[in-house]
Amino acid sequence: MEEKNNYCGIDVSSETVDLYFKNKEGNLQHLQVTNTVTGFRKMIRSAGRETHFVMEATGVYHLHLIFFLKEQNIAFSVVNALQIKRYIQMHLERNKSDKKDAKRIYEYGIERRPEIYAMPDTEYFECRSLNNAIHDLTKEITKFSNQIHSIKKCPFDTKTIEKSFEKIIKKLREEKQNLEIILQQKLIAWEAEMLKLVTSVKGIGRRAAAELIIYTQGFKDMNSYKQLISYAGLSPTEYRSGSSIRGRARICKQGGKQLRHILYMCALNAKKTNAQCKTLFDRLVEKGKNKKAAVIAVCNKLLKIVFGVVKNKTAYLDNFIVKSA
Repeated sequence: MEEKNNYCGIDVSSETVDLYFKNKEGNLQHLQVTNTVTGFRKMIRSAGRETHFVMEATGVYHLHLIFFLKEQNIAFSVVNALQIKRYIQMHLERNKSDKKDAKRIYEYGIERRPEIYAMPDTEYFECRSLNNAIHDLTKEITKFSNQIHSIKKCPFDTKTIEKSFEKIIKKLREEKQNLEIILQQKLIAWEAEMLKLVTSVKGIGRRAAAELIIYTQGFKDMNSYKQLISYAGLSPTEYRSGSSIRGRARICKQGGKQLRHILYMCALNAKKTNAQCKTLFDRLVEKGKNKKAAVIAVCNKLLKIVFGVVKNKTAYLDNFIVKSA
């Protein structure tokens, strides 16, 4: 007899989906199906429609599956990959295979009972894909730029290679610019008012606004600015133990690396152009604070301001300075 709250652990790869679940006879079973609609239908027939499916986020490979499950109105959860990794490590698992991972994800579902996944808007997935492509192009531009810089140091003629790389960089920049235009159009169609509010904050440009809106899924489930700061990996952490270990306070960095980089660049601009951020930066430096730490404080200030304008649905005004930063 099938259990009402039965779980199914899923390990997703590009071509296959490994399942671990308790079948209708009450026995634990491993099943591998193709990462296609045909495979998904076989999965539902074997595990049952009342099963709660649990999987880890795997970039794009799990997207086809979650769209199918959503369309079929079947319960599922998508768990942060790091949480699954730490759970497997906690069990001192020495060997790795798709079957073992599916089993551990099944056990994770039984023990932790993850919440049902709140499916984002389709526009979110479209904007995220465009944003990821822009990041990839940026990395390629940086890579070829660095190669040109290094190859110029060679003690022989490298003009042909340099010209070739410069042509590639030019093309990459053109494609990046085109994608940025399309992304802005998609964001306007999806979250026009929010985009207007976020970009009203001095120091936050269009790229930073796009990154914030996409990374937070339109500030979904953001209940406080501290939560937003933590989400971006900018909250301070303490490292102490006993009387001998006295680590220096640092930011946690458990968030979006690209988001932090963009926010840092925004903070460098905001400490000059944004009245509140400039006041904060100058005050911290005067107190002897490290300039880099002061810039991080400006990052957090920007996130606090952004959270305020989004939640209050009021554009930012820079003609006053609050007393407390």
